[in-house]
Amino acid sequence: MADRWLKEVNKVDGVEGVFLASSKGKILGKLGTLYPQDTLEKLITHLQRIIAAFQVAGKNATEIEFYWEDRYVICKHSANFLLVTFCKSAKVLSLLRITLNVVLANILEDKKFAKISSSNAIDKTIALRKGFFESDEQLLISKLK
Repeated sequence: MADRWLKEVNKVDGVEGVFLASSKGKILGKLGTLYPQDTLEKLITHLQRIIAAFQVAGKNATEIEFYWEDRYVICKHSANFLLVTFCKSAKVLSLLRITLNVVLANILEDKKFAKISSSNAIDKTIALRKGFFESDEQLLISKLK
């Protein structure tokens, strides 16, 4: 399925791990050195909230980048899934962005994966109602209004 494309991303020098997650927060595939499952699920919720906040504000965030703990995180998203990559440094970003764009296009064309990801899709704004907001999330939402 999408494992072939995860391997392509993981081959880029400096990439430590990559995973695909549905919009429901379910991990659909992962490769490389990653955090424990519960940590990844918290990260997915945080990313979904950022995407939903932009969506509610009428803006589109196709890519999210930030430092998290000791790694650089890049998240590309489509309507039904998130493609999240962990890097050691930001030095490989140009090659990584090209690779992620190609991988995202190929994953979107994969009919088996499209069926699985669409069955796990939900409205992104639902993520805004999950749990309590952290201070950085509240700050982001206030800036978007």
